Amino acid sequence: MKFDDSYEASAKKYTPERTWVLFVAEAPPENLNRYFYFENVTRDDWLWIALMKALYPSEWDWGHTKAERQRKDAWLLKFQKSRFRVIDAVKTPICGSDSKRVGLIQSAAQELIDEIKEIDPKQIVLIKATVHEALFQRLRDAHLPVVNRNALPFPCSSWQTQFHDEFRRLIDTGELRLHAI
Repeated sequence: MKFDDSYEASAKKYTPERTWVLFVAEAPPENLNRYFYFENVTRDDWLWIALMKALYPSEWDWGHTKAERQRKDAWLLKFQKSRFRVIDAVKTPICGSDSKRVGLIQSAAQELIDEIKEIDPKQIVLIKATVHEALFQRLRDAHLPVVNRNALPFPCSSWQTQFHDEFRRLIDTGELRLHAI
């Protein structure tokens, strides 16, 4: 299986028929073992953990993260049934300075816009400052429903609390609606 084929196959398994909220992250991780849609991740799957905790704060008791990874397939099914989806702005891993990352994301923007139009989500959330900087205005100019006017930090290292607080603010202000009206 080619590098990006494994990502695509895993994501396709949990792709909803219709997407209510589309989360746009930066790029797949260099380490294949950390991809959002991979079921057997043993560490450093920060985005998956943060989104599950933010989206489902009271429905399931979140136990120890190591134990929750054992039922990641159930969490991903719930994510899919909720009509949520994650895609990457750039389809291969990227590295380098923030300005280099922004440039790479901008260079892939038209392909991403075409992909998003095909998905036809009702709402879009941009995750990570580089993604927001590179895409916010381009997506708005393309009349796509981006809901976060401010960057939502990627939830790793010491950014988990800020991610959760900003995510909660999006919900509390009604900018992000998790369920169809």
